Amino acid sequence: MRRYRRKYYDFFSHFYDWIINLHSKDRSLSLRHYLAKKTGARDGDTVLDLCTGTGSVATVMSEYVPKGMVVGADFSMGMLIKAREKARRKGLKNVFFVAADAASLPFRPDAFDVVTCSHAIYELTGQTRKFALEEIKRVLRRGAPFCMMEHEEPRQPVIRFLYHLRLRSMGREGRQIVKNEMQELKSIFSEATREITSTGKTKLICARK
Repeated sequence: MRRYRRKYYDFFSHFYDWIINLHSKDRSLSLRHYLAKKTGARDGDTVLDLCTGTGSVATVMSEYVPKGMVVGADFSMGMLIKAREKARRKGLKNVFFVAADAASLPFRPDAFDVVTCSHAIYELTGQTRKFALEEIKRVLRRGAPFCMMEHEEPRQPVIRFLYHLRLRSMGREGRQIVKNEMQELKSIFSEATREITSTGKTKLICARK
């Protein structure tokens, strides 16, 4: 199953940025900068962007830690190729991309000052999501933040229908992810907070080790 999902994302990498831009209309990357600012990252920090996709968050985070380092991790080589191309075009020297499974990260404990994840946690179901959250906690330094963004339930009927279709595609568990996400995070991390962005379309959840 994971092999097929990896192939799907390898193929999807060719259209990913176009679809995201069409959906979010966030060409100024304001949401990604919002996420970066909310992490409280400081120059010199080491940041992990989990499920980095084409590296959109990782490349923005690099601006906030010019003397530090950003590592973008994803299990799709197709996505990583696009991410590396993006970083190379921008001339970024402090961003690195690695192939990694979110449920079994190849990093030592307490390796990162910040972990981010944008619109991907819902894609991790069952034990994979639980293991991934435990791995995030393991690689974070004590007191360090994990900040994730996800879609808030849309107000527009058609988009709301598609949103729930996405959750239903995950089966019964898909609906439980949204319902229980804060309880799940609080059971693993020392604290967790949730806020809705000014657009009303996106939510930001931050937890601490």
